[in-house]
Amino acid sequence: MVKPPKAQVPARYRQLEALLAAGKWQEADQETARVMLEVANQTKEGLLDVASIDNFPCEDLRAIDGLWVKYSNGRFSFSVQKRIYQSLGGTREYNEQVWKDFGDRVGWRKGGSWLYYKDITIRPNFYGNEYT
Repeated sequence: MVKPPKAQVPARYRQLEALLAAGKWQEADQETARVMLEVANQTKEGLLDVASIDNFPCEDLRAIDGLWVKYSNGRFSFSVQKRIYQSLGGTREYNEQVWKDFGDRVGWRKGGSWLYYKDITIRPNFYGNEYT
């Protein structure tokens, strides 16, 4: 049986892949933000607004998501977050309770309070409130 060729990682995501392969989760998260801002031409703004998210290229989103799924063994990725969010009743319509429940589930909240980014630790072997 002939194996299909391995999918080539676009050049702009090679640094992200290297960080993920090394298990450097925090740095990979920061690199993900950097490249997403670059792809969406939002580097100067420093954030993705609703229009940028709605128009984010599917090919790039799939590439980023696929790398996170691969190197975290299915624990972290946008698709994992989407599945968790939707399982809690989340839709595109904002619901404060669903958002809080999501934050609790993925480890972005502790004791009913939102954590600062610097206080969030990404650990793929954590089985508590984070990405199960």
